Amino acid sequence: MAVLEVESADAWEDVVSNCFVPLNCLGFEPAFHGRMEHAAVDAGLSVSLVTTSGTSAERSSRLAAHAGSDDLHLSLQRSATGLVCAGGQRVADGPGSVSVYATDAPYYLDYSPPDQQQLIVQVSRSSLGLPRDLLDAALCRLALPGSAAARTLFGFVAGQVPGVTVPDASVVARDLAVAMLRSSFATAPVLPATPDGLRAAVLDFVRSNAADPRLDVDGIARRHYMSRRRLYDLFEALGTTPGEHLRTVRLRAAAERLADPADTRTVADIGYACGFDDATTFTRAFRRAFAVTPRDFRAGCPPRHPAAAEAGHLDT
Repeated sequence: MAVLEVESADAWEDVVSNCFVPLNCLGFEPAFHGRMEHAAVDAGLSVSLVTTSGTSAERSSRLAAHAGSDDLHLSLQRSATGLVCAGGQRVADGPGSVSVYATDAPYYLDYSPPDQQQLIVQVSRSSLGLPRDLLDAALCRLALPGSAAARTLFGFVAGQVPGVTVPDASVVARDLAVAMLRSSFATAPVLPATPDGLRAAVLDFVRSNAADPRLDVDGIARRHYMSRRRLYDLFEALGTTPGEHLRTVRLRAAAERLADPADTRTVADIGYACGFDDATTFTRAFRRAFAVTPRDFRAGCPPRHPAAAEAGHLDT
């Protein structure tokens, strides 16, 4: 992974042109600062986390005409607001907005408000294996609706920026990108095609819905149109079961809240908020994981299970 930080307009234009495609950087905020965290996953896929104090840039018609690739930019706006213009369309970006545009066509990006951050996947569209009419429709739309598939893709690639550690990360990222693009035109959920991609979708779903006490193993399986056996097979590669993982996610969330002095809710209320349907079950599960009760944990007694402490993002 490359991490580049610059303080000048000329230097930033070099950074973005080298990491993405040649661009003309136009306006800059005073006292400009830019940071690029860039990971090339393979020859046709890269992930970048871009943080700036505010700027704008264009891919001119002349630059686009000399494009040597068919790359797409799948961009998640993480903070501040912006404007993306391409193909005669203009869309406003806010936190959580997803846009898609082609590097072999002109586009203009106005990210002039301060405190900008975008997470960008640059991928060859021919490597996605999608029908041309679907890709064309996505590019005409420019803005993609928020979806679980988009959350899964960007959640997965965010973990790749510090360093690609997932085997076949490029295959998984492409699979998740395809699911996101297809889901933007579908009325029903579109699931990834590969086991690793499907596992990423399931993990994201559990993380996002664990606070619902009604969520159980059967509900996870139904949401992903699979049998319990198939779901257990996916988790076998992680050395755990779906039920154990769901419980761990809930306990991790509870530990973080109990360790937060600003959270003044009762122990029982925190257990309910994290997906446990009664205080006794919560206390029993917490003590089994951390070897202390939730009440003692909140009072400052350290957990006696190092692995459990790590799961709760706490220092032992």
